[in-house]
Amino acid sequence: MAPFAVISVFLQVDAETLRLPAFEAATVWYLVYFLAALVLFFIFMHWRLRKQHIREALNNRFRQIMMRRGLTKSQISIALDFFASLHDAVKDEIFLSTKSLHHHLEQYLKSHTSFPAHDRTEIFDKLLPNSVTQIEIKNCGDLRLGEITAIDIGKKSHLATILKIKENMVLLSSAEKLETGIGAAIKLYAYRPHLGGFLISGEVVKTNAQSLVFKQTGGIEFKGDQHLMSEVALAFKIERWPHPDADVEAAEANESQHGIDAFSGFTEKISDRAMTVRFAANPPDWILKRQEYWEMTLELPEKPLICRVRILSHNASYLWLVRPVDLEQAERNRLYKFIAENNPVREHF
Repeated sequence: MAPFAVISVFLQVDAETLRLPAFEAATVWYLVYFLAALVLFFIFMHWRLRKQHIREALNNRFRQIMMRRGLTKSQISIALDFFASLHDAVKDEIFLSTKSLHHHLEQYLKSHTSFPAHDRTEIFDKLLPNSVTQIEIKNCGDLRLGEITAIDIGKKSHLATILKIKENMVLLSSAEKLETGIGAAIKLYAYRPHLGGFLISGEVVKTNAQSLVFKQTGGIEFKGDQHLMSEVALAFKIERWPHPDADVEAAEANESQHGIDAFSGFTEKISDRAMTVRFAANPPDWILKRQEYWEMTLELPEKPLICRVRILSHNASYLWLVRPVDLEQAERNRLYKFIAENNPVREHF
């Protein structure tokens, strides 16, 4: 007796009811098309995820470069917008070619006039440092050809490039319209990484729509950080950054070390650029060196100051050097005020 007949007798149903329908030729082709589409979909998703992973890796690499170069939080935001505006191929290219970075960054900063010109000047000099960036500006001769500067005209500030320097006069070109006349008092702002900004007072001796000749007639005001420090004990806490709950891969990799990602202690010396600290329980070197950035909460009187920091060993075995990397200007000013009110001295570490 056929198997279907046996089952039909047992279930008391017609044998034909249990027989599976046969596949027609058209049905088979529909199934083939469906499976092919499914395979293509998974291939596309794998390609897209891989591309996203590469893009995120490039973004993280660029962010780390910005932190090392000392950009403020607002400048980091501008620089990230610049990086996001680039094509993926160009993003990869600027890591290999300083000339390419120079070209694309200059074009971007010149076209975005809504950003403060002083910030645009500093971003350019911080991301593209050169051999003369640490020379203090004492006169116009310390400026350099091709340097990006800011021209302050009244309450407005414009980005400009130095085309020519002759004694105490400078020829400047801008992509922005310069609304000023001959004899007008203006100021020229130039920036030097690790030193700060310099504001040169002068006047316009020649002008047209987008260029002018600047002549220095006054002094040079140092606009950089004063780099004072105070020897004071402030409580602090340091945690791993990014936080474990926001960094799944790092959390999984360090799962066995969970519970040793937060440390506390007191500062010994404080400036806006660095702090020497003493931990309540001195952690092993390998713990603090296992990653580049940490998050610090510093207990200032009004409210805690929170920023990302790098931690380096100091000359004394029980001290560590902590360097903030993304202080906002408002928070930096708050730190200045605290230092100024607590027996400030010239910075030395």
